[in-house]
Amino acid sequence: MPSVPDGLHVDDLTLNTAGLLITAHTTAHQATCPSCGRSSTRVHSTYWRTLKDLPWQDRTVTWHLRVRRFRCGHCPGRIFAEPAVGMGSRKARRSERLAEAQTDIGMVLGGEPGARLSRRLAMPVSGDTVLRLVRRRGIASSPAPRVVGIDDWAWRRGQSYGTIVCDLERRRVIDLLPGRSAAPVRDWLAAHPSVAVVSRDRAGPYAEAARTGAPAAMQVADRWHLLVNASEALRSIVERHQSEIRAVAIHSRPEPSLPPDPAKTEPAPETSSRRRDRCEAALRLHGEGQPTKEIARRLGASRNAVRRWIRAGQFVPYRRAPGPSQLDRYISVVEARWQEGQRSATCLHRELCAQGFTGGYDIVRRWVARQQSEAPARPPSARIPSTRRITRWLTGDPAVLSPVDRAFTQALCNAAPRLKRAAEDVRAFADLLHQDDPAGLTPWLEAAASELGGFVTGLRQDENAVRAAIAEPWSNGHVEGQVNRLKLIKRSMYGRAKFDLLRQRVLHAA
Repeated sequence: MPSVPDGLHVDDLTLNTAGLLITAHTTAHQATCPSCGRSSTRVHSTYWRTLKDLPWQDRTVTWHLRVRRFRCGHCPGRIFAEPAVGMGSRKARRSERLAEAQTDIGMVLGGEPGARLSRRLAMPVSGDTVLRLVRRRGIASSPAPRVVGIDDWAWRRGQSYGTIVCDLERRRVIDLLPGRSAAPVRDWLAAHPSVAVVSRDRAGPYAEAARTGAPAAMQVADRWHLLVNASEALRSIVERHQSEIRAVAIHSRPEPSLPPDPAKTEPAPETSSRRRDRCEAALRLHGEGQPTKEIARRLGASRNAVRRWIRAGQFVPYRRAPGPSQLDRYISVVEARWQEGQRSATCLHRELCAQGFTGGYDIVRRWVARQQSEAPARPPSARIPSTRRITRWLTGDPAVLSPVDRAFTQALCNAAPRLKRAAEDVRAFADLLHQDDPAGLTPWLEAAASELGGFVTGLRQDENAVRAAIAEPWSNGHVEGQVNRLKLIKRSMYGRAKFDLLRQRVLHAA
């Protein structure tokens, strides 16, 4: 028998394939007028209410409840219905406990997935109703935060963003704010005067919001973002040493070879000129204060290309070496067969496939064509690492690198002393962040100003927050984890709902 709330008397039970139908009536002798708050015993009439309840033995439960209307003796003409205590509010079609269960399912799964699970649990409901229940749920109040972490998240990358605020002491999300500008964060901080520490990335709007919304709070720059900024500063320097990188890569090839054909490795003059013009235009617009997105839109270039040009600060000619070929491993075999008189590309390809060659016929055919035209053999290509990979090698522990990578890094440092000094400065900055002693920051800023000028200038502008990052234990690590969880919830919604529903679901499980 399902649990019966107090104040109800069960008159009949009907069990069939559709479920369990409970017929009941109220037993109170009086009811309280919602207008004046006085009790009344004058019954005006009765009516029937139908409410869904929690399932019983995998069967749906429906209450057919007779409720009375009362006439208030103090409010002229006032007629009111008695409440069904423990069952549901006025005009409700489901009991409070059923609504609570379906709301919890919707908070975790969303609309349609929550509706499918509810139907499996004998609590049929539509996806739209689940979303309405989720939106109707109130947000529980949280204790006044003292240490908060602030970061942005992308609603639609490159178009719209939001801000997440986390309580770093209790490790939970306490609010989501629309946009990532300074105004909403400033207003939120002003409404929470208990905040004493604000952990943030190095974005200007958040720094301004913390400075104006919580002037007495300590700002802490996130250590991970500081390391990323340092790595990006070193990467911009690496991009300016393309000639040294290419020379070291070619010199470190395992086999000597003829120099590549300039006609094949040099870009066409018109291509190089067009790339130079776009790079110079991007640098000019950046000097005028234009954002990266606007520069990319004007030039018709990608934002990553614009960022590379700005980091380099000058035009860097693009020199692409020929890529590796699957025939390089079998070049000795085909040369031997060529000396033996085999001139058929088809036969050579068939023989190579028998030895494990997985390349196509065209590779062998082009090699045979070069041999027949007495053209110089295609040299093995120099594998030139990307600037991102070189930056990782320079900033990482040399002991974990392979011998080839370690030799390449050492040769590059010997060929580019300024790059070596910049890498040493970045590694020293990473060590400084782990020493919990901000006293070494000023000497480091003075020593690194010559090689990492732009990065050092940015640190000086935010020096108090950087010092707090070294001395304080707070960081945005937990905030990044909450952003990852937010993205999972957002993607599971398939763009079905708006910001208010996302906020409900994120804060519910916090």
